[in-house]
Amino acid sequence: MTLKNKTILVTGGAGFIGSHIVDLLIEEKPKQVVVFDNFVRGTRDNLKQAMKSGLVKIIKGDVTDFNQINRATKGVDYVFHEVALWLLHCEENPREAIKVNIEGTLNVLDACVKNKVKKIVAASSASVYGDAQIFPTTEDHPFNNYLFYGASKVTDEHLLRIFWKKHGLDFVALRYFNVYGDRQQYDLAYTSVIMKFIDTLDRGERPIIYGDGSATMDLVFVDDIARANILALKSEVTNQVLNVATEKETSLKELLNIIADLLKVKDIKPIYKPYNKQLVVRRCGSAKKALKLIDFKAKTSVKDGVKQVIEWRSEMEAKKNKK
Repeated sequence: MTLKNKTILVTGGAGFIGSHIVDLLIEEKPKQVVVFDNFVRGTRDNLKQAMKSGLVKIIKGDVTDFNQINRATKGVDYVFHEVALWLLHCEENPREAIKVNIEGTLNVLDACVKNKVKKIVAASSASVYGDAQIFPTTEDHPFNNYLFYGASKVTDEHLLRIFWKKHGLDFVALRYFNVYGDRQQYDLAYTSVIMKFIDTLDRGERPIIYGDGSATMDLVFVDDIARANILALKSEVTNQVLNVATEKETSLKELLNIIADLLKVKDIKPIYKPYNKQLVVRRCGSAKKALKLIDFKAKTSVKDGVKQVIEWRSEMEAKKNKK
């Protein structure tokens, strides 16, 4: 499938992952890329490079308003759906989680059907597995989730299947594992452990590790996540959920050491605090199904990815200091 001369909508397109998808879409020579975002977390700065192409149209709107997303979907061939509240935000605001992550997704799907969209690629999450029992975790692993965020993603996947069965809306849902990379917010309460480690070490403070440092993540660089989205859309695959994972585990201790080494910080003395019981202690996803169905394999090592994050953050800090 070619995306040349097609009109493609990206919900949350000014956000962390969405903006990277937009960047890759420009390379596909589409007719237009429509970015739909409420700009609560997304920024126009994230779209600076893509805007130079002249192919990007920005619409400020919210997926919780059906009329807004319906208007934005008119004339659209394909959709990437990236809008979602973050995990801990969902735990603190469950009603908002349901409104944005579930009702918002229902609005997007309804708009897709009404406007005859051909296919949607939607962001799901490894959170649907909860505390997995099998590693690497495959897509047929039972749901073992006990969080509002994970529950919203399980529901979204079921909605996608329903719309495929009832309306013939082709879809692929991508279960992201631990995504990180440039453009990830690092100056807000809801931020990744990578950003927290970098900030703490940069300030010359002792980093905090929750638990004993043995908890692991399957860290996937955002460029790989974006590429998986493009491959999923261009493929003939439909009615499928796929992990976007590396099959490699990185413990918190290992991650801290990688960051410290890149920052040339020695004699790290972490502060250990009790692990958040809401969070899982191990993540490692099977990448075999994605390789087989959409020819996706993650390319970026943790060290190379973190290095890019550090360089990007330095640039952002330099810009801040100039103001």
